Amino acid sequence: MFPLPYPGPFGLILYLLFVLDLTLLSGGLLWGPLQADGTGRLPRPLRMLLSCILALAAGLQWRLAPGLGGYAGWVFLGMALGLLGDLIMAELIPVPNRLIFGMLTFGLGHVAYIVALARATTVLEAWSTARHLSIGAMMATLAVLIWRTLVRQPGGDRLLNRAALGYSLLMASMDSLAIALALRDARFVPLACGAVLFLASDTVLGNWNIRGHLWKRVNDVVWITYNLGQMLIVYSVAALVNTLTAGS
Repeated sequence: MFPLPYPGPFGLILYLLFVLDLTLLSGGLLWGPLQADGTGRLPRPLRMLLSCILALAAGLQWRLAPGLGGYAGWVFLGMALGLLGDLIMAELIPVPNRLIFGMLTFGLGHVAYIVALARATTVLEAWSTARHLSIGAMMATLAVLIWRTLVRQPGGDRLLNRAALGYSLLMASMDSLAIALALRDARFVPLACGAVLFLASDTVLGNWNIRGHLWKRVNDVVWITYNLGQMLIVYSVAALVNTLTAGS
């Protein structure tokens, strides 16, 4: 992921966005006011700002890194859909059902990430039937187990439970592609960590919002894992540029 392979001030801007995101996240966790329901210290405007920073970083890299099989553009689309999903989940965009529409939007974001990862795998000529099938099967099994034990609400809304299962399998597909890339090249280990953190974030969110397990500062845990996960995915564009440059 580092060093950032961008010319002149653009690399500096992206470094500053990276540091700004981490600084705001840490500051909010340390000094933000505890919400009335006890779920976290990160205020809603700050949470939205964090996602805006990452969307800006993704958009800037899209303009700086054309080619790459379209990887940077698909990553930007995935992050932009993540920002839209954040706005929906924060109830800043009114929808009939916040959870269903949130999963739909984030699900589309995962589709964008899956396309991005498939493009990167093709550009790097890294497809391996055995590796991808074995990792995919492992992650799909893990996703079903997580859904069944931590997310599904027994006797709850059938549509919501089924949507959560589909969403979990979609995320498992993204994770498996990221892990396969990391096993091929260590430069993509941060990308795989980001995908796993995203899975952890959505597991905690589902356990809270669908299964109904509320605990102190749960929303902070969701946002720590989510924000760091998205950050590592967004900055993986630089990892692909570095890999292609080293191989040229």
